[in-house]
Amino acid sequence: MASTILKTTASPSSLAFRASLARLVSPLRRVRPRVPFFKLAIHRTPTLALYRGLLRYAPDDNIRARVQYLFRKHQHVTGTEKTRKQLLKGYKWLDAFKKAREGDEKQGAILRRYSRLIAAKIEKEYWKRLARAEAAWQARLRSRPILTGSIIKPTLYNPPLPRMKPQPPAISRIIATRIKTRIRRLARCDQLAEDINDLRAEAAFEEEGIELEGERSFQRVFSGNAIHEWLAPLYDALTDLATLLDRDVARSQMPISPELKELTRAARREKIANKTRERMRERRGEILPRTLERARQGPPAHVLVKMTPAQRHADRIVRRVGEVGYVGMIKRRMGMKLRDGGRGLARENGRDLEGEQLERLREMEKQYWVEGMRRMRRNEVVESKQ
Repeated sequence: MASTILKTTASPSSLAFRASLARLVSPLRRVRPRVPFFKLAIHRTPTLALYRGLLRYAPDDNIRARVQYLFRKHQHVTGTEKTRKQLLKGYKWLDAFKKAREGDEKQGAILRRYSRLIAAKIEKEYWKRLARAEAAWQARLRSRPILTGSIIKPTLYNPPLPRMKPQPPAISRIIATRIKTRIRRLARCDQLAEDINDLRAEAAFEEEGIELEGERSFQRVFSGNAIHEWLAPLYDALTDLATLLDRDVARSQMPISPELKELTRAARREKIANKTRERMRERRGEILPRTLERARQGPPAHVLVKMTPAQRHADRIVRRVGEVGYVGMIKRRMGMKLRDGGRGLARENGRDLEGEQLERLREMEKQYWVEGMRRMRRNEVVESKQ
């Protein structure tokens, strides 16, 4: 069955109407630019003019700094609605600045009040910044690495290093990375060795097939001279890996340099001097973290279980700093060496007093006992009346 195709053509009047309609609609079609709007000159030029106008008509430095801050804050805004909102706010500010410049008292008062608010906020942020910087500095001081005076022995992953407490995170990351890298290299060596064995097995299989069936039945792929071409890249990779692994061994055998030895000796001397200063501060009566830590400590567990309650109490007492009063008496009773040879304790008990001082102390002791007896008799009389 034959098919017919009907072709229709528009009339000249219809074509003319369509052409006129296209001319009218084409200017109304939305044209999307190939670049973002914030890169177009039609946006950049008015925005720069607005920024310069705001800086030029700003009443004082506080408001001018605020304008700069807001432009820096919103310079990465790419949404059209958000950008339009901020630009309208900027034009509103520009009108207010111009009115205040022309003598509008109301706008001038509003801007002066706004400037005072900005000044107060700037001062508040300044002190906050100082406090944050000081807190960060104190935290950095608390966690700063300090040389302990010992040396980290060389291993496959690190050369000789001075031991620091706490250890810097960078050194820990380097060692961890080298450990993982060495594991990967060893695994790569094992894989290359397996590949070499597989290639040799394939070459041996081909040789056996050629011996049985003849040269025409097998095409040489791995055997003969081709085996060297297959093995050469693998041996080169093994050589490179062996060189890298030898570097790890050389690192583990590095000697300690004289500079590192002198650095650790200086750290030990400083540690001794620091502990000496700490002990002197404790003797002057300061309570240091080390003082509290020593007071909370106790004897080892195998010694503690064999001590009586009285011995445990005495052990807690002698770990304190004082050397007079009850603490001094317990320390002397347990045979500890006192700093001044016990003269302070003797002075407190009155054993080293002579003459008028001794008589005065005895008189005070007598008055103490007389007053105590008087109060005791008064309490007995009160109790009998009740």
